[in-house]
Amino acid sequence: MEKAMFCKGCWIQWHGVIPIRGPLSMPFRLFGIKPSQMNPNICNLCETQFTKVKHAKQITYPATIMFADIHGYTSYTEIMNLPSVARLLNGFYKNCGYAVWERDGVIFKLMGDAMLGVFNFPITREDHVKQAVMSGLELQRKCLNMKASLEKPEECPMDLGIGVGIHTGNIAVGEIGEFCRDFTVIGDVVNLAARLQGVAKQGEIVITEDVYREVKDDFPKANTQIYELKGIKNSIKAYVLHP
Repeated sequence: MEKAMFCKGCWIQWHGVIPIRGPLSMPFRLFGIKPSQMNPNICNLCETQFTKVKHAKQITYPATIMFADIHGYTSYTEIMNLPSVARLLNGFYKNCGYAVWERDGVIFKLMGDAMLGVFNFPITREDHVKQAVMSGLELQRKCLNMKASLEKPEECPMDLGIGVGIHTGNIAVGEIGEFCRDFTVIGDVVNLAARLQGVAKQGEIVITEDVYREVKDDFPKANTQIYELKGIKNSIKAYVLHP
């Protein structure tokens, strides 16, 4: 992945020129400004100084949400030792990073065997929906050989693989909570993407109608499914993609 010399998020959000690599970045490092772990092409000011930059603790913003998790993870942890489990997660996190960052997305959360990715904030792109879908497909391709790369693949569960759910719309992004402050995203879009990831089978990317509308020309033969999702009142029509 091509690494930026200046923070893309600061430039887009407030036209701030913040060096994050090269000689110009050294004075900023003295003040603790460095590349973010959410995306190496933005700086940690995009996280820690969100309220000062946006003059609000939370803002509503159009974005695309991608959830991904490892199917068969629980069964795997029951039969393998901790170093093997750690290698599995390390490989998954690495693949998530490459797939999301290449498309200008950020990884907001890594939660055990799951990942929450966000596209269109703080790096904005008009085609963020398509970029999220392409990221999901790339993640699936990178994880196809996940089982083969393990120390004892013959002992792994048959369903060891990745499931992905994607939805797009307005989200609330910013600092949540007072006692234990967290920088995160919330909203119905986030909840639905999480539910779709939960029903996605190994190797599938399940996307909503809103997402499919933006990429239908690239996937004219996508399979349609109707899902009854926990916590979602109405049935959801979604589309299933494969790498």
